[in-house]
Amino acid sequence: MADNDLPSKLTDPSTVQGLNPIDRNTASEAGKRPFADYMNEAPSAKQAQSPTPMQALAPQATPGGPPTMDSVHQQMKATSTQLGDLNQKLNTPNLKLKPSQKFLVRSKLEDAHTNIRESAQKVGVDTGPLPDLKAEQNPIAKFIAMIGDGQQQLESAQNMIQKYSENGQSMNPGDLLLAQIKLNRAQQQLDFSSIVLSKAIEDIKTLFNVQI
Repeated sequence: MADNDLPSKLTDPSTVQGLNPIDRNTASEAGKRPFADYMNEAPSAKQAQSPTPMQALAPQATPGGPPTMDSVHQQMKATSTQLGDLNQKLNTPNLKLKPSQKFLVRSKLEDAHTNIRESAQKVGVDTGPLPDLKAEQNPIAKFIAMIGDGQQQLESAQNMIQKYSENGQSMNPGDLLLAQIKLNRAQQQLDFSSIVLSKAIEDIKTLFNVQI
């Protein structure tokens, strides 16, 4: 195509539009602004409401201040209730656990059992030797034996705290805190075990419904 065939507007340099000119005064003022001013600016509403990934993964602080004898006593009572619920599930008729379920329940119950005994020790309980589980051939019977020992340790710990309270004595705040931490871990592990057992029980109900 020849040059003279192009539209006249394309060949006229005056028709080319430039970008908006930069206001030198504004640019100069922005460049002089200290960086700290930008850092101190309040975040937008959307930024303030959206947690960072690290904030989302961080454990939430438990309100209520440091633990007391009463709060630890109540936590031990709640943990004992969890053990009772697990004991009931383990006594479900025809309960059979898959190898993977046995491994998970055993692992979590053993950890929970250790944390419960250590929490009882922190409040002054002589937990004594570990129960002999070798005589139990059935894995479910071993789990029930661990639960029984855990309930016994928690009962002794609650009695110990009650004794301190009745005598007007206080306990070491550090020991109470460690007992609370151990109980928190035990409760998490018991919750996980409960979920696994609930799934196993649901499988049994489904199987019997199919057979019927």
